[in-house]
Amino acid sequence: PDNLLAECDLIVTTTCSREAILGKTTLDTRKGLLITCIGADAPGKYELNPALVAKADMLVADTTSQSLERGEFQKAVADNFVKSETIISLGKLIKEEHLHRQDGDDRFIIFDSSGVALQDCVISSLVVQQLRRPAED
Repeated sequence: PDNLLAECDLIVTTTCSREAILGKTTLDTRKGLLITCIGADAPGKYELNPALVAKADMLVADTTSQSLERGEFQKAVADNFVKSETIISLGKLIKEEHLHRQDGDDRFIIFDSSGVALQDCVISSLVVQQLRRPAED
């Protein structure tokens, strides 16, 4: 699947892998690539080669402290590919507009969601609200 790194704008990983499935044969990525990882939800699980994680321009986690014990960034930090201080929380990303993507933004970004129950509940509630809205003509 490494060909996807150079061919896609968005990659979503949802496996329960305990070894890298992306970045095994190449670290070449398309400009502006966003990888969203939601499969590695327990210690020892990861889907990305730590060297690929280190190549990203921005690392975002639903919660930074949890990302150090589970998810994509745990191995990259443990193996000294990235420093934990470089991981941005989703809350900070939302709050600080200068971090948002702008026109022509070609940063390679990795978002890791290892699972935060409160965020899951809020997102589910927003989806339900949208589904209950009357359809516009």
